[in-house]
Amino acid sequence: MVREKYHTLLIMPPSPGKRVIKFSLPSFCWRIFYVMAAAIMLWAGVGTWSLYHHKEITQRCLFLLKENQLARNRLEDQRQEVEYLRQQLKRIREQAGFIRKFLGLEPHSMAEGKLGQGGEGVSPQAFSFPPELPYRVNPERPSLTDSVRSSCLSGQEVTQIYTDLGQITKALQNKQQEMDHTPSISPVDPQKSWISSGYGIRISPFTGKKELHLGIDIAGWKGTPIVATANGKVIFVGKCRAFGLMARIRHNSTFTTEYAHLLKAAVKKGQYVRRGELIGYMGNSGWSTGYHVHYGIKKSGKYINPFPSMLDWDKNSFLLAEGKGEARKN
Repeated sequence: MVREKYHTLLIMPPSPGKRVIKFSLPSFCWRIFYVMAAAIMLWAGVGTWSLYHHKEITQRCLFLLKENQLARNRLEDQRQEVEYLRQQLKRIREQAGFIRKFLGLEPHSMAEGKLGQGGEGVSPQAFSFPPELPYRVNPERPSLTDSVRSSCLSGQEVTQIYTDLGQITKALQNKQQEMDHTPSISPVDPQKSWISSGYGIRISPFTGKKELHLGIDIAGWKGTPIVATANGKVIFVGKCRAFGLMARIRHNSTFTTEYAHLLKAAVKKGQYVRRGELIGYMGNSGWSTGYHVHYGIKKSGKYINPFPSMLDWDKNSFLLAEGKGEARKN
């Protein structure tokens, strides 16, 4: 018969005179004890690792939720910004329509022509949207991404606005060019001159009889500068019998202006001049009773009264006498 081995554990007291504690257990009990101690240590290690890993996962989830919320806030800000831009573009379209109407341009319908039959949409790269977020509070509610996309203008609307603004710009440029070539100022500084004879029927200073005066006589000092009343090309410079030394400017297919009785011309035939540019000096050449410039305007080949086109004159400061062509201060 084999005798069971025992292992004894002695616990010595810290001071002498006290009882020594002794444990005697069979060998297999100690083996069980060691196995249980190892299992407990393993369980404690696994538990510690799981707790740390769980904490890391929790922090990661909180971080992702925070990022999710920030992304939703940014998306909401983008949606509001797009909505604001859409409202601004709507106002631009309304203003563009008003300007088109003011300029006499035909209104464009969204159903007209090829533009209304389809049109290429805006490329997806034109607007960048974050990917759909996996976290949704209410699955039945449309996502903010869909709301932003639905608030964007279509490519057709953007193209229409671009076309309208292009046509308006072109029309304004044409209007500007037309205005630049339309007589609109006096050929003489109003502060240094006065009207000595108006447009229409007057008594001739040479014959004493009634005659048709096809222009306005503006008197001033000898050598007073004479300027072009609009942009145009000089088509004649020379003497013309009763008008003496005269310059004629063609501004466009509608308007032509004449400047007669010059002392000296400052331009040559074929020269292009701009409004306000010097073309000559006030003189007394031709049939004239004093220093002045005869200013005439032809519209579509017919003479018209130049006075309404002299916008820099104060029309309340001078009263043109009908039938006599005189001017007197009020």
